[in-house]
Amino acid sequence: MNEYNKHIVLLIKRLLLALFLFFAARLFFLVLNYSFFSQLSTFDLVYAFIIGMRFDLSVILYFNMLIVIMHIIPIGQIKNSKGYQVFIKYYFLIVNSLLLLINLGDARYFDFTKKRSTAYILDFLADSNDIPLLIPSFLVDYWYVSFTWLILTILTWFIYNRIRLKNNKNKTNQQHKIVSIIYQGIAFVILFGITAIGARGGLQNRPLSVIDAPKYSSAKSAPLVLNTPFAIMTTYGHKSFEAKVYGTIEECHEIYPTLHQYNYPDSAFRKVNVVILLLESFSKEYSGYLNNYKGYTPFLDSLMQQSLVLTNAFASGPRSIDAVPSIIAGIPPLMDDHLILSVYNTNEINSLARFLKDKGYYSAFFHGGNNGSMNFDAFAKMAGFDAYYGRTEYNNDLDYDDYWGIYDEPFLQYVANELNTFEEPFFAFEFMLSSHNPYRVPEKHKEKFPENNVKIHRVVQYSDYALKQFFKTVSAMPWFDNTLFVILADHTGHSITVRENNQKDEEYRLADYELKYYKNTAGRYSIPILFYFPGSDLIGKNELTTQQCDMLPSILDYLKFNKPFVAFGHSVFNDSLPRVAVEFVNGFYQITKGDYSLLFDGDQSVSLFNNRSDPEQLINLIHSETQVAEELETLIKAIVQQYHYRLLNNKLRP
Repeated sequence: MNEYNKHIVLLIKRLLLALFLFFAARLFFLVLNYSFFSQLSTFDLVYAFIIGMRFDLSVILYFNMLIVIMHIIPIGQIKNSKGYQVFIKYYFLIVNSLLLLINLGDARYFDFTKKRSTAYILDFLADSNDIPLLIPSFLVDYWYVSFTWLILTILTWFIYNRIRLKNNKNKTNQQHKIVSIIYQGIAFVILFGITAIGARGGLQNRPLSVIDAPKYSSAKSAPLVLNTPFAIMTTYGHKSFEAKVYGTIEECHEIYPTLHQYNYPDSAFRKVNVVILLLESFSKEYSGYLNNYKGYTPFLDSLMQQSLVLTNAFASGPRSIDAVPSIIAGIPPLMDDHLILSVYNTNEINSLARFLKDKGYYSAFFHGGNNGSMNFDAFAKMAGFDAYYGRTEYNNDLDYDDYWGIYDEPFLQYVANELNTFEEPFFAFEFMLSSHNPYRVPEKHKEKFPENNVKIHRVVQYSDYALKQFFKTVSAMPWFDNTLFVILADHTGHSITVRENNQKDEEYRLADYELKYYKNTAGRYSIPILFYFPGSDLIGKNELTTQQCDMLPSILDYLKFNKPFVAFGHSVFNDSLPRVAVEFVNGFYQITKGDYSLLFDGDQSVSLFNNRSDPEQLINLIHSETQVAEELETLIKAIVQQYHYRLLNNKLRP
């Protein structure tokens, strides 16, 4: 074998080593998130690993392009020098160990978001002041991530050192040198071309992208097929999107109205106070009242019995930063970027604060977190709130949890006392935070709320208790009886682990249906939403589909507001308009209406499931229940086109 070919063989071995790291990371990802993929057959899992190699090779070749060139470039004996090979070695180990770390870390983060992280995570990390404080806790709580990374990195070092180059000291004559130079030149061009094709993912018209994963596998297995460096790499710099056009804007609006105006006389407006309480990570699954078991939210359950409860309600996204504009401005996160951090964050928007300000309301945004966290303070200002109250304004770090901000119980008491100083009518938005990793409760409550098998249950119970104390305080205040309280979650939290039939621990039992439902693509967005007005007839259950984006139109409808506004939701008090929930799930648009959920890739529908009769989403009805599929596809197309049109043309206000 000549010298040049030896370097090609050496390159192949090193790339295979990198491919092994991605295989190990995917296996780690599967093990950590097996409950999410447990419905896939063995064949589907193996197929996902095989298809995933195409995405892995794209990343490997892209980030190791310099190494590839250094192996195939025809520059003679210099490639055998110690310095040359040492540079390749450390470049390979550093770059690929970092890619491995990203993959392993996101394997744990997937449990929170249910999707592979894309380039948005870079903006989130850059804009979050909380991350440095949380790193020590994450390293302790998720020690197995860093431990696995360390073991695999050491193994990589060991294997790499055994992939050695044997120097060929045989001399060649002048004729052979000329032939060799020509051969190496041709080989370089061919190999570089193959590498470039591999880096773009193939010869298809467009480079391989995140949206291709479900096309080559399935929506359910897409996160397993993908790897996180690929998802970040292919979405980096995508600050805009190509507008989808399925018809005219007028036709889309006729199908699913996004411009609203209620037909009330000016004199009908109700000047009642409005208080929105956003609960961190409160899944519908945690409520005993909504699931017919003991549950972890006894106070919230008791309040539901005096409220209008939306029993089929959904978060508009998987992250806290998406919930705020969904609720306050009626804008869902139907893209990879967060609205608050995206290029559209300077667009003019509707907001409850701005609308109610025109009616004489004073408005305040409360969040006990570090000021600047997730840009909530900046968004509050943009949305027209008169004041923002965070950890800085609270000004007492004796109640600081050392990570996110002020514990819920003391901060909610602070909120209550501040509200009592406001002149009526007022609008307040309070975002709780304690029901979150690292699952801490104040020292004085550790025995009252002990840890159990699902760590988040402990802090959910604490936040529920904090909510109880808040209502105990405000119920004695003069403005209480003239206040509409809207209580809902920002997104779901950890799902209860599926138990065997012989499980005797009643505390963790749920009906078999609920356990399976909360793990499917619709159920994992399922949250509690309730409207509570003390002493009113706003009581009962509403089973129609509801989403966070319905809050803006619903509150304005309840207050009998009559000015035009834009929102991607509809009032829960008006059954004549389509009641749906929409999310952006792993590159798909998901729309849920009643028992059905449809996944749409932007061009065509790929799956339809009946969540009631098939909670595990095992039976794709896309070709059998065509009427339902066509109805939901028509609706999601109308929503997506208007979403793109309004964001790109800055038409989020009338």
